[in-house]
Amino acid sequence: MTYVEKPPHVHETRMRHISDEDLLAALGAAGVAETRHWRRPKPLWDLGRDEVEAADALIGQEVDFLDRSRGRSRLYGFHYLRWMMPLVSAYARTGDPVYAKEWDRLFTRWYDTRDQVEGDWPGLDVVWYSLGVWARSMHVNAALAVFAEEPALSDGCWARMLKTVIGGARWAAEEHDEFRHGNWQFVCACELLHAATLYPELPEAASWAGVARARILDHLERDVRADGGHHERSPGYHVMVLESLQRAVALDPEIAEHPKVAAMHAWLAALEAPGGWVPHLQDSGVVWPAELLAKGPKVAVPEGSHLLAASAYAVMRSAGLYAVVNYGPYVGHELEPHSHHAALDFVLADRDGPLAWEAGGPPSYDDPGYYDWYQATRGHNTLLVPGQDYTEDRRAELDLFVTGEHADVFAGHHHGYARRHDRRIVFVRDEPSYWLVTDTIDAEAIWQLHGLEPWRPHGSGYVSGRVLVVPAGPPDEVVHGNGPARIPDQRTRTAEYGEIHSLGLRRRDGRFTVAIVPFHGEPPEVTVTESGVTIDGTTDTFSAYGWSRGESSQHWGGDE
Repeated sequence: MTYVEKPPHVHETRMRHISDEDLLAALGAAGVAETRHWRRPKPLWDLGRDEVEAADALIGQEVDFLDRSRGRSRLYGFHYLRWMMPLVSAYARTGDPVYAKEWDRLFTRWYDTRDQVEGDWPGLDVVWYSLGVWARSMHVNAALAVFAEEPALSDGCWARMLKTVIGGARWAAEEHDEFRHGNWQFVCACELLHAATLYPELPEAASWAGVARARILDHLERDVRADGGHHERSPGYHVMVLESLQRAVALDPEIAEHPKVAAMHAWLAALEAPGGWVPHLQDSGVVWPAELLAKGPKVAVPEGSHLLAASAYAVMRSAGLYAVVNYGPYVGHELEPHSHHAALDFVLADRDGPLAWEAGGPPSYDDPGYYDWYQATRGHNTLLVPGQDYTEDRRAELDLFVTGEHADVFAGHHHGYARRHDRRIVFVRDEPSYWLVTDTIDAEAIWQLHGLEPWRPHGSGYVSGRVLVVPAGPPDEVVHGNGPARIPDQRTRTAEYGEIHSLGLRRRDGRFTVAIVPFHGEPPEVTVTESGVTIDGTTDTFSAYGWSRGESSQHWGGDE
């Protein structure tokens, strides 16, 4: 058997089935009732708001904790028990004992059946693995603090909850006795420090804290990149880690002083679009970072365009326009990598929201489209080479990044296909502003861009929403498609799934010069050649090394 984490080390009486006698001895208590008074620090976990309706829906619900039809990955997530937390939030808000009684019923059933659950990931226990232990500790500790004085929650359930937290912490301390890359160990170590702080009377609490601190500092040094980005390059997983790290920082001044703590906050701020969100890059959801950043150290956000060089993202911004270009590697993971099969792809936005979007992360890793849409090259704004698989070892590289008075330039290449793909993006910041994208590959290829509305012809180009795409010369074929993606709603600060629409420009020679022009109101009149762009009478001239408009010009290297 090949195990995803360490080989099983679930001790029967110290972890899995702690007796009442051993529990009370560890806590120094004469009976369970004596432990019910929560004279501990408040758990560092934010309860959900306005969850009474969700809690009411759980009352009397029959739950099969062994139901493998939930999906291979969803079964693991179901046993995090996050879905039960509305009961805690509703009780905290209303004081109605019905919610405590329902938690008692559901949690007791979970505890008494958890040994029987079987998952479909080979070598990974559904209950005893890092993310399960991490999540349940957070949720159960919050429930312990909220329900402590409520008689409707039985002493039997209370004891089972304590055993879950303590047994999980003992497992985590043994599981993470040495450094391992990835979000699993990072968040689990942060929660182990939290548990050690909440239960200082336990004989092993000091040992837990020592293990946790060592691993957290390991991750800050080795798992957080020099620019502050988490190793996996996913904003969603970066946030998951940062939320856990913020709890550790609140408990330990030594961790708070580490420079990577501020760098992780700065990384998130550096990726923020004008509408207050961070795109769903890699296996990520759309992130709304304001509240998280407000809890952290004050950080300086770079003005204008800049590189997150260690994470391999180029950010272009000016006057309410925004682009982020991915030129990074495929990153491994404990179970399945969260990297997508694309490089030199990009997302565009203005103050009102996305202009050119991508598939992003799935609603679940069990989603039937996870591999052939969300992770696949076709779900991204880059070149698609028909009939060729995209390799993980894509060797993406940055060739040029220049910011200037009038324009910013990104150039890079990768080897994800049999032939090298080169891309240059010039962001003209002077009004009228636009992006000029130039691609070359020695193969027949499809140039892809995903808009928020179906594409319609306009002059020699195509319009979707507030963006106009105009190629230099007609393609050999135009192809269209669509697929699901989260789309940020800046008014509600949510990102529900909607539909994005693919524009594909096929060329047999693999050479593309395409202008992407944002607009409000009616789309402008645009013409594009290999060496120039004209927008409503304003003409720009391009060479391999520079840009000019009337008396204004900018040079970005090389010889004319």
